[in-house]
Amino acid sequence: MPYHEIDIEGVPERHPVNAFHSHWAALAADRLPRRSQINPAEITGALPWMLVLEMLRDRKKTEFRYRLAGTGCTELFGVDYTGKMLGENLTQEGAEIRRKEFTHVANTLEPVFSTTNLPIKTKDFITVHRGVFPVSLHGDTADQIFVIVAPKSTECALRSRANVPNRLSTQRHTVSTAPNKCGAFQRHRLS
Repeated sequence: MPYHEIDIEGVPERHPVNAFHSHWAALAADRLPRRSQINPAEITGALPWMLVLEMLRDRKKTEFRYRLAGTGCTELFGVDYTGKMLGENLTQEGAEIRRKEFTHVANTLEPVFSTTNLPIKTKDFITVHRGVFPVSLHGDTADQIFVIVAPKSTECALRSRANVPNRLSTQRHTVSTAPNKCGAFQRHRLS
């Protein structure tokens, strides 16, 4: 399947892309999420499928370097992209699609979702869902791109935001009663 942009509704609820989107959207309620707001404990089901790219800007162009590659991505791709530049181990067409997609996300500050076959010659029979999310280090400019990519049939478990202990919270009367969309239990306050 060639690269095809889709709406988030086209991604199953329990897929890591949808799970991370829920977390990102909650943080993006009033501004671009900052990297410091993203708590790995809240997105454990998406972590293996995460790629984090840093944007390297100069006057003429922007390049992307992989800062982190989750274990699921490393297994899926057959290579650890950590420290590599965008385009290494990809087809030329695949690299160009990614570069345009990442630049678009950085400029619009909106995520992009897609379904595609892997752009790796020996793995192009594997169809994946992808989510590409802008993240800021310090302000309102995208400095990093978070990519969640996993085979279409992948499901995850994700802790809900309310299920993660908050050191500043004074709420003591909560109970886990209902599973959220990725199987974790959400907490509901008892009055």
